[in-house]
Amino acid sequence: MAEIEDKYTDILQDVSAFWNKNPNGILVIRGATATGKSKLSILLAKDIPSEIISADSRQIFRHMNIWTDKVPLEIRNQIPHYQIDIVDPNQTYTAGQRKQDTQKYINQILNNNKLPIIVWWTGLYIDTIYKNFSLPESSPNRELRKELEEKEKQDPWYLYKELSKIDPEEAQKMHPNSIRYLIRALEIFYTTWKTKTEGFFQQPVEQPLFLLWLRREKEETNKKINARIKQMFQEWLIEEVDWLLKQWYQPDLQSMQGIGYKEIVGYLQWEYNKEKAQELLKRNTHHLAKKQRTRFRRYIAEGKASPKPNVTYKTYYL
Repeated sequence: MAEIEDKYTDILQDVSAFWNKNPNGILVIRGATATGKSKLSILLAKDIPSEIISADSRQIFRHMNIWTDKVPLEIRNQIPHYQIDIVDPNQTYTAGQRKQDTQKYINQILNNNKLPIIVWWTGLYIDTIYKNFSLPESSPNRELRKELEEKEKQDPWYLYKELSKIDPEEAQKMHPNSIRYLIRALEIFYTTWKTKTEGFFQQPVEQPLFLLWLRREKEETNKKINARIKQMFQEWLIEEVDWLLKQWYQPDLQSMQGIGYKEIVGYLQWEYNKEKAQELLKRNTHHLAKKQRTRFRRYIAEGKASPKPNVTYKTYYL
């Protein structure tokens, strides 16, 4: 299989042409886990005046470094990176905050005559740019969230049933076990008296976008995932999660519920052995990569059937 270096000349040529044509443009690098998104962004930033914005839902958290595979600090000191290490693991960061901050960084980078490169991991966050969603103004409400969590514990599927009454269109998009997203949708309604469907709509893309997709075959992706997980176990992943727990970052926090943390927490709480934790982590990451590929294929299909104005779509097969 080809690697980033094998495709880099073509990628650099295409990105340079886009940047020359669209000095107010934005590059978005997307792809499933283990496809080399961060590596490509760094290579490009060395050849094109650029700064990088992370669209990863876990890299925002301080102290969570190994599983999130953050770009090393020495590289970040050379090439500015944004949306990394901005909140503690017990804090929240909404899509609305992400959109506002991302646009701020985009404007700042463009004002410095550089290309903003967004490295895409989390679909919802990048949709705030690609689909330019209008997001309801609703700050996190910890007391309300705890109340909703308790109601769900006492009456399973309470959240889903409640949202189905209030916002049936949004409820249809969710699984009844998607607790965090159900709570957020209800939180928006209870704090704004407007449903997510009413306040969450697409707008035209404001600035030229180059959506660059790195695509690797499933078998090769899974091999790289397995190798990465093995390496992370050698690089103190277990010790990092153990440290987080000892700092009283509880397992039910949003930050600790993601893949890579909940599996290690299970091991540290004696639910299974280290080998089982590693196998669970591999399996769950493979499933995540599958979901990412499915999501990305939808964007490709949209780019072919009804491309958005102001958007360039390009796929590179590795």
